[in-house]
Amino acid sequence: MSDRVRPPRDELVRATPGTLTLRAASKDEMPTMVVNFARFGEWTEIDSAREGHFMERFAPGALDKTLAENRDSMKVTFNHGTDPSLGDKVLGPIEKLSTDADSASAEVQLLDTSYNRDLLPGIEAGLYGASLRFSVMREQ
Repeated sequence: MSDRVRPPRDELVRATPGTLTLRAASKDEMPTMVVNFARFGEWTEIDSAREGHFMERFAPGALDKTLAENRDSMKVTFNHGTDPSLGDKVLGPIEKLSTDADSASAEVQLLDTSYNRDLLPGIEAGLYGASLRFSVMREQ
């Protein structure tokens, strides 16, 4: 048996900066948020007090089963629902959820709420990124 300490496998979060954009709507409607939340095949160095130090990458297809089987329970929130002022409020319904050879992405029609209107300037300025919360099901 190896002495190697295994990193945690549950409730992990990975962030990707600069992959959140808005698609304009009519002037009376809220825009659609287009988010790329996982890049496949790109190595990332993880250096975390909780998880340890290692290299990680998502394999193409790694999210396909989860997205297909759990789509109805997925929701898009700000800071994974942990923001002190927004809590677990949903930003909008997931209109489109897909993967291709390079990444996983979603399109979310933002609800017309005061909290989404407060977030719009930061999104438009490119101050927020995208992330996903996940558990490791299989690894190599």
